[in-house]
Amino acid sequence: MLKLTGRRAVGALAVAIAVIGSVAFAGAGTGMAATKSLTLAYSCPFPLIGTQDMTVRITVADLADSAVVGRPVPPTRVTAIATVPSSATLGLRLVGATTVEGTAVASTAVDNAGAVQNVVANLVVAKTNIPASGSFNTIATGGTAPVTFTRAGTTTVNVGAFSTTLTPRRPDGSLTGLGTFTSACTLKANQNTLLHTFTVSAA
Repeated sequence: MLKLTGRRAVGALAVAIAVIGSVAFAGAGTGMAATKSLTLAYSCPFPLIGTQDMTVRITVADLADSAVVGRPVPPTRVTAIATVPSSATLGLRLVGATTVEGTAVASTAVDNAGAVQNVVANLVVAKTNIPASGSFNTIATGGTAPVTFTRAGTTTVNVGAFSTTLTPRRPDGSLTGLGTFTSACTLKANQNTLLHTFTVSAA
């Protein structure tokens, strides 16, 4: 029997763990996970200042590169960085707001070989300081639930609209005159919304 010591033993153990891990992952019915990003422009209605254009950088991690019919793919992790325009900053400052926080619900259309399902990502918008002027970024993080596919074939993931519920606050933490409001943001026309493409195989 061959004995391994020191670094060789550690290396052999690492290889064994990697092999076991890859077998377990393959058994779950998904391929290697992918991370994809997309920047899109939205129209978002705001109190006081009306509808404003806003860009959002969406990054989705743990996307399956392949899947098998009837076997759920793992949840994904979503990060959305929204650039709030200077006009919105002005409106928030006018009501005395110095921070903003909230939640968001983002929709994604998953076309599984012709069977389309709406997959929702539930996000939390981190508490963010509002500058005295100019644009600023908010960061929302969260994810989607596992998804199961019913058809074999090419499957696409397209990013859709989102709704965000925001609470601006004064320096002492109290609400402004805006209270908590919801903004339903829609995609601006003529954009490439395709985030990811992969293949679902028959069971």
